[in-house]
Amino acid sequence: MMTALTQPVPIWLSRTFDNLKSPQLWLGLVGIASFFAIWQLARSLGLMLVMPTPLEVIEAIPQQVSQDGYWLSWLASTQRVFLGFSAAAVLAVFLGITLGMSRKARDLGFPILEIFRPIPPLAWLPLAILFWPTAETTIVFLTFIGAFFPIFINVLSGIDNIDVRYIQAAQSLNASPRSLFWRVLVPGALPSLFTGLTIAIGITWEVVIAAEMASGNHGLGYLTWNSYMSNSLTGIIVGMLSIGLAGMVSSALIAWLGKKAMPWWRQG
Repeated sequence: MMTALTQPVPIWLSRTFDNLKSPQLWLGLVGIASFFAIWQLARSLGLMLVMPTPLEVIEAIPQQVSQDGYWLSWLASTQRVFLGFSAAAVLAVFLGITLGMSRKARDLGFPILEIFRPIPPLAWLPLAILFWPTAETTIVFLTFIGAFFPIFINVLSGIDNIDVRYIQAAQSLNASPRSLFWRVLVPGALPSLFTGLTIAIGITWEVVIAAEMASGNHGLGYLTWNSYMSNSLTGIIVGMLSIGLAGMVSSALIAWLGKKAMPWWRQG
């Protein structure tokens, strides 16, 4: 009979201990601590006098996060990112696979997409304001534009880079088109897809913040801009740190999904 001392450690607890022993975690913490130490030192030496010290920012955090609009701003920005990013991912994956598998579809659709690709998302702002009925729809549209092309290009590139010998081997075994798609093309393109998703989520946060500053009335971008307008330097820094945290959590979530979807994939 197993006693409390002989019972196996839960998997989640074992993984937590393993993560705490990881050099990557501690090196990351050292990097963050070094950044704030250099910031504090520069301020103490009389440099960057316009900037508040890290301690002043830390002291201001409770006041900032207790404001009525702070968490509503988090919710608004997250919702916009989710809607724009999700819609972009669905369409980009569909078009990337379609153009990757069909030469005629690529010849037809790629040139017009390549014309639109270099246009910065915020360059669409004047047209989006005229076209869409509300500021909310405009911001979601801009986040969609920001996320679409990195995902699309990476999916297309992932399919192009699949070793043709894998396809030929599957065909020699009389694999059906359905089996070829799910067993060869999808696994071969997944690493590139998640690379595109990681790039896109960062761009999406950049775009949504800029759009909220330009035309929003709530959100983390609007909150940060409002702090600037009220001459609250600590509010600006807290807003920027909140944006960075939101982006980091989003990227970590995509990385976690990538590990679940590709247990066989290990990056060097």
